[in-house]
Amino acid sequence: MAKTTTRTKPTTVKKSEAAGSAAPEGAADIRMIPLNQLEPSPLNVRKVAASASDDAELFASIRETGIKQNLVVHALSDTRFAVDAGGRRLKALKQLAEDGVIPADHPVPCLIEDERNAILTSTTENLQRAAMHPADQFEAFEAMIAEGRSEDEIALKFGVSVDLVRRRLKLARVAPEIIEQFRAGDLTLECVMAFTLTDDHDRQLAVWNAVKGGYHIHPQSIKRQLTETAHSANSALGRFVGIEAYEAAGGVLLRDLFDDRASAHMENPELLERLAIEKLQAAAKPFEAAWKWVEVHLSVDYGAFRSFGRVYPQDVDPDPELLAEETRLIAREEELAAQNDGEDWTDAETEEYYAIEPRLREIEALQRERQPYADEDRAIAGVVLTIGHDGAQRVEKGLVRPEDIPAAPKPDETTEDAGGAASPARPNVTPPTSSTPVPTSDPAATLRKADGISASLADDLRATRQHILRAHLAADFEVAFDAMLYALCEQALGRSYNNEALDISIRPFQAQNREVLHADTVAQKMLEALEQDLATDWMTLEKPEDFRAMSALPIADKQALFAWATGLAVKPQLSSDNRPSAIIEEIGGRLDVDVAACWRPTAQNYWGRVNKGHAVATARKLIGDDYAEERNRERKGDIAAAMERAFAETAGETEGFDAATVAKTTLWLPDGMVFAGASRSDVVEVPDQVDPEPAADMSDGVSDEEPSSLPAFLSGDAA
Repeated sequence: MAKTTTRTKPTTVKKSEAAGSAAPEGAADIRMIPLNQLEPSPLNVRKVAASASDDAELFASIRETGIKQNLVVHALSDTRFAVDAGGRRLKALKQLAEDGVIPADHPVPCLIEDERNAILTSTTENLQRAAMHPADQFEAFEAMIAEGRSEDEIALKFGVSVDLVRRRLKLARVAPEIIEQFRAGDLTLECVMAFTLTDDHDRQLAVWNAVKGGYHIHPQSIKRQLTETAHSANSALGRFVGIEAYEAAGGVLLRDLFDDRASAHMENPELLERLAIEKLQAAAKPFEAAWKWVEVHLSVDYGAFRSFGRVYPQDVDPDPELLAEETRLIAREEELAAQNDGEDWTDAETEEYYAIEPRLREIEALQRERQPYADEDRAIAGVVLTIGHDGAQRVEKGLVRPEDIPAAPKPDETTEDAGGAASPARPNVTPPTSSTPVPTSDPAATLRKADGISASLADDLRATRQHILRAHLAADFEVAFDAMLYALCEQALGRSYNNEALDISIRPFQAQNREVLHADTVAQKMLEALEQDLATDWMTLEKPEDFRAMSALPIADKQALFAWATGLAVKPQLSSDNRPSAIIEEIGGRLDVDVAACWRPTAQNYWGRVNKGHAVATARKLIGDDYAEERNRERKGDIAAAMERAFAETAGETEGFDAATVAKTTLWLPDGMVFAGASRSDVVEVPDQVDPEPAADMSDGVSDEEPSSLPAFLSGDAA
């Protein structure tokens, strides 16, 4: 409102030009009356004043946007008018005049009516008006934000707090279908606010469909269902990982936007568990060289440790500095406790007292850490790292599995050997106090879950890797012979009754969906070519002629048969499995198995079965941000198809990637597929600048050149 000093006389305007309500029948036209001629009407029925906050909102709105609705008055004289409807607006205008914002005679649109209608008019205005629905407020505020107005500007214009504007705008996170239910009166504002815990409209609607049939819909029931698969940030797992690390890894945090005191919830449990496992595994590294085994578990019931035997550390003199600190703290604790049970403590003394006990526990733990375990104890015992109920890392040392507990010495055994020398000390193991099986977990499966690698996909990857390894092993007698001999000796010499690498009963491993996994693959073509060359005519003879005929075969034919049979026995595994067999990895490394040359991730066998986030993150790491952002905007089926092209051997031709990118994508394999020690390895180890020779077109799984199905060592002279 521009300030003016011109005095204004009452003027008449047309009804169509005036703001406000229509005039009652028989009433005069709306007139512009100077503000200083208006006064509150004694006939106004509102006696209880509006709240200060409501008056403040109205004052700010009129200051910013002016009067949008006329007042209704009746004449007291030619220059005095009583306001029957609009008393709060009159009060705001008077305040603006006092503040010097408008002149005292500022013209105000007024509808003049007969005094007989004053009480009716005042009552009608106060009874029949309705506050603006919060959903309508939200849409109005959102529209103004879209016009470029700031939250502060909107708050100023409507005389409301910025917090109220923000709270209304937060309703934009709620699905429109739920907002319509709110408008229809089927939901309270508090219930709608509860839905803002997540931005996922599909999830909101799923929860709404689950609760809408209830007799009474409560905000807490909505929050509970929205967070039922999430972990609280105050949970042991949440505290162990921490909000910063979780969000840095891309985790979504659910916060109650309308309750600052409420606990946040971590919406991606798989990611949270993966981060916790990785943190525990990093902490476990220092223990691996010294102990027989080390395991990590997200949680372990305290009673589960009773299923282990125990070895204990050796006694050593305590650290003198820590001992002196402990003695001083205990004395100070007793001194403070003697001061009238703490009633006379200062704030500093109170803080000091309650800090003593935690520090004493720290000193006790530090003293325990100094106590060493004997070498013979660590040779049979292990360590479990887990998360305590307080969210802190917990380390349990000296645990002995029941099968590792040494047998008790026989009565006639002596402590000296034949030469009179003392035999090695036998570990002193406290036996288990529970027959419950020791706790087990699969950290590898937890790590895969965050990328959407299901158990069935992991099984298929294992089967694919086993098939490729089998094809290479079946072509190499020396490695096959060593692997089989190793397995035979393990059992025949009593070292183990459960060989970890080969099933020497020769029960061929058969993948459940082998027809799909192995059809027309490089490994299958290798196996078919090898099988065709096997000397098997002796198998048509009757026993024992068949045995005599086999025995008479040339050594090369016998070696081929041996390697073929050994290949059938090899077990499936990923190198990223929990406690993988080192022997299988050694076999693959010695054979120099190039998995990437035999298998590429396609939409069917990989990309269509993992999380969108995993595919986008892989594309970002190996190809670039722009390519990843394009994929992120696509639907999952389109992403899978694009990723298949980008990671195929023909990526340079079909996608137009440069040589360095092609060298990375054509070598990339999912975690656990590479054989350590093979000449080609995961893309992480590939240099940034590589100028490889053009790859052969393997779009149908094989090269156009002969031999079509065999690697170099089985083709031509090498075969």
